[in-house]
Amino acid sequence: MIEVSDLRFVFVVTYARSGSTLLQSLLNACPDVQIRGENSNTLFHMYKAGQAVEATRVFGRHPQTRQVDEPWFGSFKVRPKLFEAGLINNFVRNVLAPDDGVKVTGFKEVRYTRHFIPKPDFAPYMDFLLAKFPNAKLVFNTRPAADVAKSAFHANHRPDQIMVWVAEADENFAAYNATSDRTILMRYQDYTRDHSLVHRMLDFLDLDWKAERVEQVFAKPLAHAKAAVPKT
Repeated sequence: MIEVSDLRFVFVVTYARSGSTLLQSLLNACPDVQIRGENSNTLFHMYKAGQAVEATRVFGRHPQTRQVDEPWFGSFKVRPKLFEAGLINNFVRNVLAPDDGVKVTGFKEVRYTRHFIPKPDFAPYMDFLLAKFPNAKLVFNTRPAADVAKSAFHANHRPDQIMVWVAEADENFAAYNATSDRTILMRYQDYTRDHSLVHRMLDFLDLDWKAERVEQVFAKPLAHAKAAVPKT
């Protein structure tokens, strides 16, 4: 059975149309690495579930929670740490589900704007990722807001709204990156022009990589994009 302690983890933290699938592909070009795609913020919801269980435990300190006619009856039995550990193991085994031989796993997620993760939750959630997953590292990925807003993916939103959301996310990324030596900030407009920045990222993540594999990824159109369209 897969043990979380046997693996290392990389999480790509970004927003839609930022180049996240390109980063995912670059990471997966390294031996023994398997970075999954998006999972609808499953892990964040699990993190919030852990907080809810901890809040339940707090109520369990009151004597009346042992009475069958009390509204918080049984909360003294709650075990937040075991619950959280079980969630993490379950997530790795049944959501990431790394193949045999994989040494580094994780996922990329684009649901980090205000609609998905409120600002007060952002830094604590990043702390959770780094604390609960062995040797985890975070890759923050940004792209100019004006370019993100041009994407057809955002056709249902006003460009000025998109630019505000992206700017807020970029601020969160930069602020957290400044506090940790286990994170790296990548800028799409920079690393697509200067591939040595990708090399630096891969070194930071302690991955085995080859320059020719990096170039092969850049040369191959993404599956969800038209062949003549640059990777987004």
